[in-house]
Amino acid sequence: MTTMFRRMPAIGFLLTGALLLAACGGTESGGGTESGGATNEAVTATTTAMAEPAGAAKVSANTATEAELEAAFEAAGIPNAGKWAEEVHEYRPYPADDPDFGKLREELAKYHPGPGVVDKIVATLTP
Repeated sequence: MTTMFRRMPAIGFLLTGALLLAACGGTESGGGTESGGATNEAVTATTTAMAEPAGAAKVSANTATEAELEAAFEAAGIPNAGKWAEEVHEYRPYPADDPDFGKLREELAKYHPGPGVVDKIVATLTP
């Protein structure tokens, strides 16, 4: 009985691998652009969906209130959401023709945010 329980994680790992292999087109090599393209699009869509937390809404960097910014940052899992909302609010306005928020990135870099924090902040904003 204990041997069966020791093998359970391995069985789960193998089943997960088999499902992923099937979802990605099996063990075929080379060629088929039709199925390969569809698979790549599905993987890209799944990766994009995983990058944005469920229910995470984008807010305007120029018009959202500080409370709305903070709520959006919290929903996106950004640490110290209140501090970052205050900073985003303080350095307004942001140019509408700069969707990458170069000005905001420069301002936030002064505070030495952790890895990926500025990218997460920008991902929750619209100009």
